[in-house]
Amino acid sequence: MTRPSCPSCNHAMKRNGTTSAGTTRWRCPSPGCGASRTIGHASGGAGLEAFLKWLLSKRTQGETGMDPRTFRRRTKWCWDLWPPVPLVDEIHHVVHVDGIHLHRQAVVLIAIADGHVIGWHVARRETSAGWANLMARIAPPDVVVCDGGGGLLKALRIAWRGTRVQRCLLHVCMNISELTGMRPLLEAGKRLRRIAVRLSRAKTRDDAAAWLAACNQWEQDFAGFLDEQSRYGDGSMEDTHRRLVKARRMIRKRIREQHLFTFLDDELTKEGPVPVTNNQIESWNARLRDMMRHHRGLRLIRRIKAICWWCHQHSQHPQPAAWLAANAITDQHIEELYRKAWESSPQGAYETYGIPNRYGTGINWNEFHTTTRYPDGTD
Repeated sequence: MTRPSCPSCNHAMKRNGTTSAGTTRWRCPSPGCGASRTIGHASGGAGLEAFLKWLLSKRTQGETGMDPRTFRRRTKWCWDLWPPVPLVDEIHHVVHVDGIHLHRQAVVLIAIADGHVIGWHVARRETSAGWANLMARIAPPDVVVCDGGGGLLKALRIAWRGTRVQRCLLHVCMNISELTGMRPLLEAGKRLRRIAVRLSRAKTRDDAAAWLAACNQWEQDFAGFLDEQSRYGDGSMEDTHRRLVKARRMIRKRIREQHLFTFLDDELTKEGPVPVTNNQIESWNARLRDMMRHHRGLRLIRRIKAICWWCHQHSQHPQPAAWLAANAITDQHIEELYRKAWESSPQGAYETYGIPNRYGTGINWNEFHTTTRYPDGTD
């Protein structure tokens, strides 16, 4: 058997007895290290392959051909692995980005292009820092199609400066409809609702010009109506029709950003058409939610890993199971990296009570095990 390398210092390890289950224990002989680990047998690739087949299917554990307890015992080590995120040097014409939220406790940011996943990143929320970490491993594309929320536009200005933005017109239509209602009673709301639906159907330059003219006409016709004020009990004055005023403000901002009709730019369409909606990645998110529904009951950290495995298996060149079983990053490796980073920091040289949660603005692993919102104060 080939001796494994130490995950901390990359030094060749030596045998150090066995565990209670009979697995060979390995220890690093390097002075000052002494890291210990166990490795899977030669069948590790087969075990991981069986685990992924179950995870990405609708089958229950009892339908895998073995007893559910046996299956859980043999594949328990697979939950300690993290699939590698690809480094994408190829420049894509169009990239779709979106995030799938897990009950407001975490979000997995996903990027797809040409029918496959090209990157993903786990974060606490959709912040600009989280989006920038996703974009850092992907070459800037010509166009990015997005819903434009949660710090994404700020990250685009930093990481993908030359990339054009196409707002999902269906999302904009839905955002306006949320403010007007699906069946508005006021005439101003009825007309604005019809204008929102027209935006989702815009295909040509004439459609875009007609939509902008309709927005301008709507503002002129209902300017006095929208400027009406009402006095409240505390004496303050507020807009009488606050939801419609908010919709007007949002439409003005969307027009000012110039992200609605990027798909009509002749220079961009020379390389290929630019989609006007984010339907492709939304359909993929629906498949991810189906996977979570088929395997409901997983705790949060396992749901996150399940999504990461799904993304890896739907990337352009997923690594084989045997390679992943031997080389994938483990939870133990991540904890070791955090420990070394803390010990080498100025604070770690003086504090001895352990590793606090001060590792940047990304995910805080302790928050996966409590329902309290932001218990450790990370943002």
